[in-house]
Amino acid sequence: MVAGFRSSRRAICCENVSCRLFSKKVDQLSSLAIGYLVLSLLFLLATFTATAQSPDASRLTLIHGLIMTSQGQPVARAMVELRNLRGIKIMSGITDSAGSFHLMTAAKRGEYILIAAKELQIGDERITLDQSDREITIAFPFTPGIAAVPSEPQYMVSAQQLRVPEKARAHLKLAHHEFSKLNFAGAEREIDQALQLDSACASAFSMRALLRLASRDPGGAIEDATRALALDSDEADAYVALATAYNSLREFQGAETAAQQALSRRPDYWQARLEVAKAFYGEGRFVLSLYELDELNNDFPDVHLVRANVLQRLDRSPEAAQEFSEFLRQAPHDSRSEQVKLILSSSTQRATAVPSYRP
Repeated sequence: MVAGFRSSRRAICCENVSCRLFSKKVDQLSSLAIGYLVLSLLFLLATFTATAQSPDASRLTLIHGLIMTSQGQPVARAMVELRNLRGIKIMSGITDSAGSFHLMTAAKRGEYILIAAKELQIGDERITLDQSDREITIAFPFTPGIAAVPSEPQYMVSAQQLRVPEKARAHLKLAHHEFSKLNFAGAEREIDQALQLDSACASAFSMRALLRLASRDPGGAIEDATRALALDSDEADAYVALATAYNSLREFQGAETAAQQALSRRPDYWQARLEVAKAFYGEGRFVLSLYELDELNNDFPDVHLVRANVLQRLDRSPEAAQEFSEFLRQAPHDSRSEQVKLILSSSTQRATAVPSYRP
C-alpha cells in the first residue's frame, strides 16, 4: 500500500513537471507569436507610410464630364484627348450621344491639358490630377458665322467667281505664275490688268492682299482682303490673307476666327489650319498649337518652322532641332534661314557644353 502511494505521488510529480514544461513551451510560443505579430504590424505600417509618401503607379484616375457648344448643347462624337504639359499624348476618347466622356488613366499626379475637338470646334482646359475622380465640362468658344463642316470636302464656285470675264481670269493666272517666281512687281501688273477688266473681281483683291503680305504690309493686306470679302463672302483666300495679317500684328483672336472662316469653306485648306496653329502659339496655348499641327500633318517649310518653335516652348529641344534642320533643308535660301542657323548653333553649343569642375 505504501508502494502504491509512492507510485501515485511520483506520477503526480511527473504530471506537475510535465505541466510546468508544457506551460513554459506555451509561453515561449506565445512570445514568438506576439513578436511575429508586432514585426508584421511594423512592416505593414512602414509599407503604408512609404505608399502614402510616394506615387502609386497602379493608381487609376477617372476623368469624366461633358462637352458642350457655346449655346449649352451637348456635342456628340467629339474627340477628347489628354496630353501632358509637354504636349505628349496620354490617351483619348470619344463623347457619346449625350456629349459625355469617360477616360480612365494611370497618369501620375500633376497638371495636364484636356483637349476637346470636333470639326472646327475646339477647346482646352488645364486640369490637375490629384484624386481618383475628376469631373470636367468644356464648352466650345463661340465663333460667329461658322457653319458645320461637311464630312467630305466640297469644291464650290461662288456666283461672283463665275461672272469674272475670261480675260481677267487669264491675267490672274499669269499673276499666280509671277507670284510663284517671287516676281511681285510682275504679279501686281497682272492683277491691275484683271481689275481694269473687272473692278469687282474678289479674287484679284485676294491676290493683291497676298502680295501686300509678301511686301510686309499687313495693313494693306487687311484692306484688300476686306474689300474682297465685301464682294464675295465665300472667298477663302481672303480669309487666309486676313488670318496671316492678324497673326503678324499679334491680333491672334482675329487670326483664329478668320482662319476658321476659311476652313468652313474649304476644309482641306492647310494654310488656314497653319494660321490657326500660329494663333494658338501666339496666345501661349502651345499644347493646342501642337495638336493643330499634328492634325495638319503637312510637309512644308513653314509647318516645320512653326512646329520647331512650338516644340522649343514645350521643352522638347531635340525634336525642335530636327524640325529646324528640316526647314533649312527645304528652304535654304529663305530670308529666315540665317536666324534659324543661329538658333541651331546655340542649341548645339548648350547640348555639348562640358560643366566646369567644382571640387
